[in-house]
Amino acid sequence: MRFFRRAFFTRLGWLLAGGVPAARVATSGPEDGASAPPATQVPDEEVIRADYDLIVVGGGIAGTSAAISAARNGLRVALVHERSMLGGNSSSEVKLFPENNSGHHPWIREGGIHEEFHTEERVRNHLAYVEGTMNCHWDLVLYEWVIREKGIRLYLNTHMHRAIMRDGTHIGGVRCIQLGTEKTLELSAPLFVDATGDGVLAQRANADFRWGREARSEYGEPLAPEQSDEQVMGNTLFFRAVDTGQAVPFKRPEWAAVFPTEADLTRRGHSFIDGGYWWIEVGAPHHPITDNEEIRHEGLRQLLGVWDHIKNHGDHGAENYGLEFVGFWPYKRESRRIIGDFVLSQDHVQHPTLLDDDVAYGCWGIDIHTQGGILTRDIEPYPPPRTDENWEALGTAVYGIPLRALYSRKIENLLMAGRPISCSYVAFASSRVLSTGSIVGQAVGAAAALCRKHETTPRDVARHHVKECQQIILRQDGHIPGVENDDPADLARQAQVTASSEWSLAWPEPNEERELTTPYAQLFPVSGERIDSVKLLLESKLERAVTLDIGLRAAPHVWDFRSTRDLAAARPTIEARHHGWVAIPLDVRVEAGKLYYVHVGRQPGIFWKLFKEVNGEPNRCPPGTTAANLPGKTRWRPITGGYSLCLDVAPESKPFAPPNIVRGTNRPDRWSNIWISDPSQGLPASVTLQWAARQSFNTVQLTFDTDANRRVTMPLFRYPDCVRDYQLECWSNGAWKILAEVRDNYVRRRVHRFDTVQSDRVRVTVLATNGAPSARVYEARVYLE
Repeated sequence: MRFFRRAFFTRLGWLLAGGVPAARVATSGPEDGASAPPATQVPDEEVIRADYDLIVVGGGIAGTSAAISAARNGLRVALVHERSMLGGNSSSEVKLFPENNSGHHPWIREGGIHEEFHTEERVRNHLAYVEGTMNCHWDLVLYEWVIREKGIRLYLNTHMHRAIMRDGTHIGGVRCIQLGTEKTLELSAPLFVDATGDGVLAQRANADFRWGREARSEYGEPLAPEQSDEQVMGNTLFFRAVDTGQAVPFKRPEWAAVFPTEADLTRRGHSFIDGGYWWIEVGAPHHPITDNEEIRHEGLRQLLGVWDHIKNHGDHGAENYGLEFVGFWPYKRESRRIIGDFVLSQDHVQHPTLLDDDVAYGCWGIDIHTQGGILTRDIEPYPPPRTDENWEALGTAVYGIPLRALYSRKIENLLMAGRPISCSYVAFASSRVLSTGSIVGQAVGAAAALCRKHETTPRDVARHHVKECQQIILRQDGHIPGVENDDPADLARQAQVTASSEWSLAWPEPNEERELTTPYAQLFPVSGERIDSVKLLLESKLERAVTLDIGLRAAPHVWDFRSTRDLAAARPTIEARHHGWVAIPLDVRVEAGKLYYVHVGRQPGIFWKLFKEVNGEPNRCPPGTTAANLPGKTRWRPITGGYSLCLDVAPESKPFAPPNIVRGTNRPDRWSNIWISDPSQGLPASVTLQWAARQSFNTVQLTFDTDANRRVTMPLFRYPDCVRDYQLECWSNGAWKILAEVRDNYVRRRVHRFDTVQSDRVRVTVLATNGAPSARVYEARVYLE
């Protein structure tokens, strides 16, 4: 028999219509009507039992995303979390903000459920989004997103302490204690997700896992040590300080550490004093699990010593600052890694190839911390991956995460999300970050739903149903590099698309410049079959003429500069004190609808003008364009955060045409993949999908632009490029019929459901945005459900 029938399909729970999360609940203890035990007798322990389709253990951002994803795809889910608020390391209890993957690569900001969290939290929160300052608004968004899913039963303050095994390779249930209520719970399900961060459920179930660093020879990783060991990265405590407007004294407790001079902090930056520092990190010789209590105390010693330094040793501008918050629950970076059928390694995260079962992605650099953390006071923190000196060794590419790395190779009904996924120590230093955990969580939730649908295991889904899984993820606004919409039920894929106007490729006027102390490059989309010439906006601050080496190369993705073959080359002369456009003839045939980049060799004294996005203003960097430089020998580093080196291309490129919204991707990837109306014509602007014959449909899904290129951290913020007011219409009896009217929108993905209509046309009319002069739509889908 297949796995699900073998496990639990005889249970009544599978037959419940609607998946009500209350499930089957039973208690054991004295029978109704039985007399109470004598006062001196300890009563039998009451055990509350409940049955679900999926149990997610761990309510950090990964587990929360997994639970929501599974519930949206039809499962009855128990979300078990041992703390009183969701979010784990990202909660206000710890205050680590979810790291921004688009800080490492362009056009790759997290979509899907994570996008929903971030966009809503920015709209509500009166404080900037900064590490160490996370407050209740993030907690409340996560909580609200969970409780509004009718398929989720949330168990907060609930510690899972035992796995109940059905046999040696299957978990049957978990035993938990809920603090506050003093209840003992036994929860059962055919599927489980370990999102505990520490791999606790996997360890209790005797799954295979790794601890510490593998030897270099095991996966051929240059960054791994010669010999394996059990060293891991440390844990951090954050603080929160506020300016009170008056002097606030601070007396160091006698048990706190002492940092009397700047040298004692060994180049640990502390100019931002509001939110604490990741480098207040306590590691070896402490064990991150068994020594958690000692780590908390040592972390407090170090934190208060740092605060004493800021307040009482040197002028740090902290006279009026007082501590408002000190963390008591350490932010843990590393623990067990559960081994799956695939193990991510250094080569995979630095030189990725597309895998058939990719369901998520990562791109954070290989961020290995100094062993021991702040306890190794004489050693400065390891420079982060994006620095000039480290990018060649520690930089990554955008890499896929396959489903085979998201389930246990031994325990057949155990999936993983967050830190415990299957990877080497070196790859883990990239995949461990919170935002990647959320992406993985959404994918795991979708995979769990397919386990139920096909009555099978996660391994079988990876082998036989992964294409279906990928399409679910894409439809729900996830992104998988290199995977496009080929949903046969999506009627929009057969439509012809036109619009009232479209924007042509154009670069904004510069507000910064970059000296060519390294090679630089600018990537751009080309709609035609030729590139006759390009123009670069350059300034020479030299007193002599120099020659530049310039080439043109193809790029498979907006973040991929790995090509080494020039399609065309030129060596223009830049005159002394030149300031202006430089025309570069290339005269080369190219493939239409593809990406290319111009690269310029190192030449100090020559400056390439560029534009940097201004926070709070509409985006002006064209979607699908990327600037980069080459700080080392081979690995180009995208310049992230919204930058464009000033370039012009002839003939004119028109990469923002209406058909992009049915191209199959909801962000720049292999192409720009967005329709943008001509800003000179203003709003309203409309885009129309038309079929050769009438279609029956009752659902339209739209994806707008909330800036996939960078994360804005401003308070009370709405992305200006997002469509605010719009109408959705269909052609009926010789006139346009309104299907939906929306005002005050600020979210990226909107799904409209209505009574079934028959029509050969659908039109979206954008009446206003949240500040941009153009309408921007990434994707439209049309379904009969």
